[in-house]
Amino acid sequence: MTTEHLDAGTVRIVVTDSGLGGLSVLAELERQLNEIHIFQNAELIFFNAVYSKDLGYNEMKSSEEKASIFNKALYVMEENYNPDIILIACNTLSVVYPMTQFSEQSETEVKGIVEAGVELFLERLRGEKNSSIILFGTPTTIDSGLHKSLLVENGIDEHRIINQSCPMLESEIQDDPKSEKVYDLIQRFVSEADKRGVNKNEKIYAGFCCTHYGYSSDIFMRVMRSEFGGNVKILNPNNRMVESLMKENIETYKDSTISVEVVSQVEIYEHEKQALSKILKSNAPLTVAAIENYKHKPGLFKK
Repeated sequence: MTTEHLDAGTVRIVVTDSGLGGLSVLAELERQLNEIHIFQNAELIFFNAVYSKDLGYNEMKSSEEKASIFNKALYVMEENYNPDIILIACNTLSVVYPMTQFSEQSETEVKGIVEAGVELFLERLRGEKNSSIILFGTPTTIDSGLHKSLLVENGIDEHRIINQSCPMLESEIQDDPKSEKVYDLIQRFVSEADKRGVNKNEKIYAGFCCTHYGYSSDIFMRVMRSEFGGNVKILNPNNRMVESLMKENIETYKDSTISVEVVSQVEIYEHEKQALSKILKSNAPLTVAAIENYKHKPGLFKK
């Protein structure tokens, strides 16, 4: 996206996710826009694309069902907000997006986070030849094999890549990113990855393929070091997604105005708001305020 087609430096960006992990991308977008005034006016909208608390995308039975529901959410984003760009700050939905009718018919620019993640992972794996990567993600993301196939297509030996599915981890992190349950799940998934043949004599990267996981990065690091030793590093694509967007725009303004809105069909519980606000408050006060005062809109989009 460039500023050439925007009216007087005004932009409206919708960030969407199948939950609240993408709020970290929204927060980083706010932070960077405050530092580099590439727009005079930036309207940031977070659209929670979860259909119901009882039916997450990773619990749906088929790819067709996931695509159908996300497709309806995308059209509501377009119709209600007329965005200049939609950022899919969710690996699960980025995998689902090409299956939607919206991807074929809409002229709205859409960017998924998978590309940002693969770019980051490639950069590090190419820079450190004696290294391997564990790709941690939801069942939908890992079962698609998309990250691994893109890495292999770009010259990374498949034996350096371990896919590790983490069922329900994103849900537990959203409930409480520092809980014992989250710690136990991370310990379990790291141990499962180890059994797949991690080479402990070389550098090991933990590639986050879910935007929620950054909220629990300290637990991941603790468990990884316990399992593999000190030569480990976490790769979180959330910030890279924002950096890629910022690099596309070179014009700057003396001042800028930023507004932030959070919209959700499902209720965001008080303990979820408090946990996320505690993590994001230092860098993104507008995002935190928008979380606290989010717009709860039951029936926002249909199944």
